[in-house]
Amino acid sequence: MEQLEEINDENDCDLDSSKGYYTRAKRRKMSEDCQYNEDNSTHGLYRIPEVGKRKNPIMFVPTEVLLNVFKFIPYHELSSVVRLVNKRFKAVAEDMLNLGFRRTQKQLDNLITTTDISLGYTPDDMEVKAISKLMCQLEIINLQNSIITSTIWRYMSNKFYKTCQTCMYGGKLIDVQELFIRKFLHVPNELFAPAVVKDYALPPEVTTIIQLTKDFCIHFDKCNEEAIPNSCTLSGCKMLDILDCARFAQKRVHFERRTTDSFLAKYSYYFKNSWFIAIPIPTRKEMEEPQQQRMMHMRLRRIVLAHNDMYLQQEQYERELILRPNASLTIKKPGNNVYTGYGDVEDTFFYYGVMNDGAYLNKFHSDEGRNELDEEVDELPIEADLDVVRLNSDEDVLYRLPYLGLKIDVSVRCPLSYAPLKFLQSLSYEDQDQLQKKSCVKGETQIHMGFECFGAQYARLSPRFNYEVIQRHSL
Repeated sequence: MEQLEEINDENDCDLDSSKGYYTRAKRRKMSEDCQYNEDNSTHGLYRIPEVGKRKNPIMFVPTEVLLNVFKFIPYHELSSVVRLVNKRFKAVAEDMLNLGFRRTQKQLDNLITTTDISLGYTPDDMEVKAISKLMCQLEIINLQNSIITSTIWRYMSNKFYKTCQTCMYGGKLIDVQELFIRKFLHVPNELFAPAVVKDYALPPEVTTIIQLTKDFCIHFDKCNEEAIPNSCTLSGCKMLDILDCARFAQKRVHFERRTTDSFLAKYSYYFKNSWFIAIPIPTRKEMEEPQQQRMMHMRLRRIVLAHNDMYLQQEQYERELILRPNASLTIKKPGNNVYTGYGDVEDTFFYYGVMNDGAYLNKFHSDEGRNELDEEVDELPIEADLDVVRLNSDEDVLYRLPYLGLKIDVSVRCPLSYAPLKFLQSLSYEDQDQLQKKSCVKGETQIHMGFECFGAQYARLSPRFNYEVIQRHSL
């Protein structure tokens, strides 16, 4: 079984992009001194009336007609070209980009529902395998969209408080999603063929969506959100929105309380086979608070995406075992996958990552896991500096500690408008209308996050790291 390992440096995450700008049209100056002599048969003098600014006829076209014209333009062109022409084109193009992103999300939800139903009525084994591979791809794209929504919803479709408005300007990402949906509906064999031939292989459309999602979120945080005044305040409980995208993490709600103007809650998240270690280092460079918060958002997204990817494959494998009890060919287990990332912020160096069950058994319980793994799995060692020697004694505290596992405790106190998206969506329509009518948001936002990775004690490192955000505002 192949072993896949991905190492990511936080310093190599910036994406360059061309920025558009507005240009002022050059006006022709009409001379008013030209006169025409009426008495002269060839050059009669008369005064030419002033000529106003000549406008392009398309500017007088109704918005409905303009929308129909823009439908024939790819979303990437709407974002990178049409959106930069003038204010009217910008408003229409951004509206179409937002609608296009929401429409693809609805289409994905409908396809997931119908595909799940069709799996229960398909008798042929090979057809079940093909449909299950399509279902896996839909779930992958759906999880990517949830990450995008947690990143941009405050600035794209915020109904709860005022922020700087922008749009889902990742037009190329929407184009690839629409291409995937078209192929799914008309030529699905082009999508499931790679996965049928080689298990867990993905078509180019899906791999492109995964990469574009990572690049877009990093670019949006750096070039849009961080540049906004009071960005730390306006982002609200963005960290909780990102953590809520972790489909396979265990979430515990200790309490959620709300008043007319405030929100108070405490949550716990547990990520299986994950780690997050903070090591003190000499101060190298100073960072402003918005930049530090952006880096924390990026780390959380990386952990959530990697954890979703690892355990989505495991869930898909177990589902296929149930759907195909008499499979003609052996259903292959996921490979031993490891994801790691690292980077430094001021006086702290961060090292974090996720591994799936196969990699965990191979590294820490190779003797116990050898019988559980398929015969096709090759035992490949995972490079690490830590070789733990377990003492066969229950009295040893270190023996009873888990090797891996990340627990994140989050305490939140903030204005009601800045609460997590899932909580805001659970409010009644009356409460949501009251939030929309508020002209200003007053109060203090306090977010305290405690990271616990007890396995760090094997390397004599601190198992805990605390991160706190406190913002006072009156907007």
